[in-house]
Amino acid sequence: MSSTGQTGQQGVNFIEGVLLKMGSRWTASGPNEVGIDGYIELFDPAKRVPLGLNLAVQSKVVSSIRDAVDEFRYTCDPSDLQYWLKTNLPVILIVSDPETQQGYWVSIPEVFRDWKPGDSTSILYRKEQHRFSTASLSELVRVGAPKGGLYLPPRPTAERLWSNLLAIEGLPAVVYVAATQYRDPTDIWEILNRKKIHPASGWIIWEKKLVSFEDLSNSDWDSICEPGTVEGFDTVEWSESDDPERTRLFVQLLNKTLRAQVDARLRFWPKDDCFAMVGEKRKQSYKSLKRTSGLSVVSPFSSKAKDGRVFHYRRHLAFRGQFRFLDGAWFLEVTPTYRFTSDGFKRDMFHESRLKKIKEIEGNRAVLSCVLFWANHLQPEDGLFAGPQPPIIFGELKTINVNIGVEDKSWQQNDPDTAALDQQSSLQGLLPMEIPMGEAK
Repeated sequence: MSSTGQTGQQGVNFIEGVLLKMGSRWTASGPNEVGIDGYIELFDPAKRVPLGLNLAVQSKVVSSIRDAVDEFRYTCDPSDLQYWLKTNLPVILIVSDPETQQGYWVSIPEVFRDWKPGDSTSILYRKEQHRFSTASLSELVRVGAPKGGLYLPPRPTAERLWSNLLAIEGLPAVVYVAATQYRDPTDIWEILNRKKIHPASGWIIWEKKLVSFEDLSNSDWDSICEPGTVEGFDTVEWSESDDPERTRLFVQLLNKTLRAQVDARLRFWPKDDCFAMVGEKRKQSYKSLKRTSGLSVVSPFSSKAKDGRVFHYRRHLAFRGQFRFLDGAWFLEVTPTYRFTSDGFKRDMFHESRLKKIKEIEGNRAVLSCVLFWANHLQPEDGLFAGPQPPIIFGELKTINVNIGVEDKSWQQNDPDTAALDQQSSLQGLLPMEIPMGEAK
C-alpha cells in the first residue's frame, strides 16, 4: 500500500472508530470508490435498532489541522463538489488528523446550498462547532432525517443531578423550654446586649415560654427565665413530631438559629427575606464541582441616567433559605438570589428592576455555581484554626443519579434564545464570574 493510501485508510479507521463508540454502523465503499469513501447507517443507541437513516461520507486526512487553534479552512475540488451535490444521499465531508484523533465534519448540501460552478469551494471549519465525536449523533440524525423530522431517544448515559437541598447532619441534642415574663423579643435582646451575651443558637417566645437550643438553666438567662421552670426535651421529639404546631415552632427555632450562627459573616434582611454578603468589593473561594474557585460576592457597578447623573450601586450575593423535612430528614432549601445596595448596606432604589434583569439572563451554570458556593459557605470550617462546631451542622447537597443523561450542548447550540442570553450576560457583565483560584487577580 502506498503512503497516500495508508494515510487515507487511517482517516477511514478513525471515522469507523467514532461510529462504533456511537453505536452506529460504517460500510466502506471499497478500493474502487470515486468520491464517496463509505456510508453511515445511524442506530438508536438506547434500543440498538437502526433508524433507517443513511449518510454518504467523504474522508480527507489533513495533518495541518492540529496546528489550528479555533478554526481552519479546507478547499474542495470543484468536480468532487459537483458529484457530491448530485447524489441522492446527504453527503458529509470529514476532515481528520488520525495521529491526534481530531476530526471535524460538515454537511455538504447545507454548506453549499446555492452553489454553482465558479463559486468558492472553501469550507470554514470551527473546531468547537464541527467536531466529529460520539456527541455528533443528534446532528447527524438531523442531517439525515426526512423533512418531517425524527425523534431520537436520549442516550443511555448516566448523569448526576445536583439539587439545592443542603442536608442537616447535626443539631443540638436538647431543646430547652422555660417560662418567661417577657413578651417582646426587643426586651430580651436589651438584657442580652447589656450583659454582652451573644447566644450561639436562636430562641423564640411561645405561650409565655422561651424555647431555645441554649441551656436556659445557665446563669446568663437567670434574669430572663423564671427560676425552676427550665425543662429539656430530646431534639428528636421536636424534629420528628407529628404535631403541626410543634413542627412549625421547630422551623422557627431553626430559622433563628441559622441567623445566629452566620451573623458574623452574613446579614439577614427581613424586607428582602434573604441572607446577603455585606461590605466592599471582593471575591471569595469555595469548592466547585472540579476545583477550588473564586466567586464575586460583592461587585460595584454604575449606571448613567439620561440627564447625565451617575448612580453607583453594588450587587451582593444572597440566598433565601427554607427548612424542609423530606423522607425523614431535614434539609435547608437554598435559593440563590442577589441584593442591590447603594452603599453596601442601604437597599438600592432600583433593586427590584436590577434583580428582575439578572434573573432573566442568568443560566443554569451561574445558578449552580451560586448553590455550590452557599453550600460550601454554610458547611462548618475545618482545619487547625477552625472554631467551635455551630449548632446546625450542614453536610452535602442532595444529589440524584439517573440513567438517562441530557447533553445540554446538543440542544443549546440550536436554541437562539440560549445563544442570545449567553451573549447578553457576557456583554453586560452582570453575573458573578467563577474563576479558578490560580487565575484570580
